[in-house]
Amino acid sequence: MRRDDFLAGTGARPATAKVEVLVGARAFWDRARRDIAAARERVLVQAMTYEGDLAGEAVAMALRASPAAERRLLVDAYSLHVTNDRLLPYLPWRPAALRAEARATRRQLDRLVAGGVSVTVTNPVGRNPLHFPLRNHKKLIVADGVAYLGGVNFSDHNFAWHDAMVRFDDARVADFLASTFAADRDGRPRCAAARFGPLDLIALDGLSNEAALAPVLELLAAARHSIEMIGAYPTLPFTDSLTHAAANGVAVTIYTPRTNNKPLLRDFLFAEAARAHGVRLALLPEMTHAKAAIVDGETVLFGSVNFNFASWRSNGDLLAIGRDPALVAAFERALFAPARALARPAAPREVPAWRRTKARLLLELADAALARLSFDRLRRAADWPIRSG
Repeated sequence: MRRDDFLAGTGARPATAKVEVLVGARAFWDRARRDIAAARERVLVQAMTYEGDLAGEAVAMALRASPAAERRLLVDAYSLHVTNDRLLPYLPWRPAALRAEARATRRQLDRLVAGGVSVTVTNPVGRNPLHFPLRNHKKLIVADGVAYLGGVNFSDHNFAWHDAMVRFDDARVADFLASTFAADRDGRPRCAAARFGPLDLIALDGLSNEAALAPVLELLAAARHSIEMIGAYPTLPFTDSLTHAAANGVAVTIYTPRTNNKPLLRDFLFAEAARAHGVRLALLPEMTHAKAAIVDGETVLFGSVNFNFASWRSNGDLLAIGRDPALVAAFERALFAPARALARPAAPREVPAWRRTKARLLLELADAALARLSFDRLRRAADWPIRSG
């Protein structure tokens, strides 16, 4: 497998289900754009990151051109405060290009509203910066009876990363995901779960995630012989379950990018691999934003969940758990086989011991601080344009 193939994207379709695993923003967006154009009843688009660049404009054009009766965009307030992974307190010494893109994002949202698209911002921060950690991290498209979920955000830098979205040609799945979209849009997010044969879908609201995700920790800890996880950001408590499984003789491998846009999280994974016998860290040559795990070769976990403390504590997220052998095989072909071919074992000394210790200490402190925050009174959604946040 060539590195370019890993980055460019592929598709894998389980033979027995109307599901496609689309790897790479190009493969995903080419497919999604056609579904949006074909929709007549509803087009619902949701992401944490939406920026006024080429990727964002492609989404805006598709929404404006859609003949669907209902056209909605749901964007988290994160996009009003962070551009290209950089916090924007709107100070004059921020790069002009960054400030210009932030203004372009707002203008693009204005044009969408002017074009008849309903635009809603989730979790506006308002005047309290302690509300910032409560983010709606979902990435979702519903176009009539077709739905997508996964890791792709709508910005140029996200489109450049290796990532994955899963397409469901199933009206029942689309209706469930549309109901989670409606709850978020109305400012009443909820934890919800639904089963569709061998597929479980879980929607997380950011307030009661722990109860919904506890079975996932148990699934990882109870693995019998193997766990493979791909992601840039896994941390506790999920890594604690991986460590528990490794202590019981399970072969645990985490595929993570050598160059991470959040270096502290990469250092934390080096610390985990050094601390836990049996946890193997394998480095990918380019940034991956995909999030998936295969347990015992028979269960696949995928969606927007990063398998980290923010997923556990405060993120609105979507997680799918699939037990269909054809779906597991599709993930094996599209994501995990290429990762195995390209990854190289991490050498513990690549990250000095002091940095590993620092990463673990800081993340434990961040997790403890997040556990103490209360988000009960936070406004959960506001129509664009909003006056604050």
